[in-house]
Amino acid sequence: MIRVVLIMAVLLLSGCAATVHREALNNRPLTIPQESSRKIVLNVTGSQMATNSDDWEQLKGEWRAAMKSATREAGVAFGVQEGSPTPVADAGTLVVVHVNDYRYISPGARYGFGVFTGNAFVDSNVEFRDLMSGRRYGTRSYNTSSSAWEGVFSAMTGKQIQAICNEMVTEINPR
Repeated sequence: MIRVVLIMAVLLLSGCAATVHREALNNRPLTIPQESSRKIVLNVTGSQMATNSDDWEQLKGEWRAAMKSATREAGVAFGVQEGSPTPVADAGTLVVVHVNDYRYISPGARYGFGVFTGNAFVDSNVEFRDLMSGRRYGTRSYNTSSSAWEGVFSAMTGKQIQAICNEMVTEINPR
């Protein structure tokens, strides 16, 4: 009996992986020099609708935590930049995330209310820039969604953003 309860608890807490839909907006491959792939600086901006949402700061926190985790796993230095995207005197890649729209679903809401929380999604455009010069390497669209009908197994916003960050780090530093 205890074994069954433990298995159910693990299944409930694990959730499904998020699927990321990526599109190159300029139809060019993303080519980042090796010296710029050793450090990633994240700058999160958004549409007026996104930034005026009550949970905007939570969402930005999810982006910072997810990118920190993704860069740590890849052995890449990480930094955060607030305000307008600005070149600095370090070699690296400035990742400018522009959140067009999103629906934030926290783990507590998903586990507590299941299908009644609705669908989590993130719609974002990302510019990859040289950190020192600001020169654009490329632009990508990253979008995720979930289905509330998966109940507590549906990917929440945090898992969706983590999946996006993992893909971005792999594009920047595929080595």
